[in-house]
Amino acid sequence: MTEENYNYDVRCHTCFKKFIVQLFESHEKNLFLVDKKDWYCDSCKRAYFKQQTEKLTKSHAEIGFTALEGTPKRISWAEKIRAELIHKVDFLKDSLRFSEEKEKETSDLAFSLFLLEWQKQTDAKWWIDNRKTTVRDISDRIKEITETIQ
Repeated sequence: MTEENYNYDVRCHTCFKKFIVQLFESHEKNLFLVDKKDWYCDSCKRAYFKQQTEKLTKSHAEIGFTALEGTPKRISWAEKIRAELIHKVDFLKDSLRFSEEKEKETSDLAFSLFLLEWQKQTDAKWWIDNRKTTVRDISDRIKEITETIQ
């Protein structure tokens, strides 16, 4: 069975430059997509991702993380992953309740040590490889750190 492909002229939603896209569905479905979807040319996409990456890099630098190393695409992806993982850590930290102040201090220290481990990771590939880290994985590592503190 051969797949037909169709070429369509579309306009960039940002700069209004015309470019060609290639779609592989039925012609009727493609026409719907061409009309309803916001299309972006390659240069506008690159500019948008660069801007978003710079924002994330700046916000991560404010909490002690250094800039990532790697290709621009990997860095962009890794910054998003790092933001999601930091959000998971914050969620876990905010969800904990303590009966004593000493427990809270130990937990805060464990979270600080945990974030120090992550702050040492400057390779974008490491963040991409660890993108499936769950809150449970983070919790287990925090527990290990807490046990070594005590």
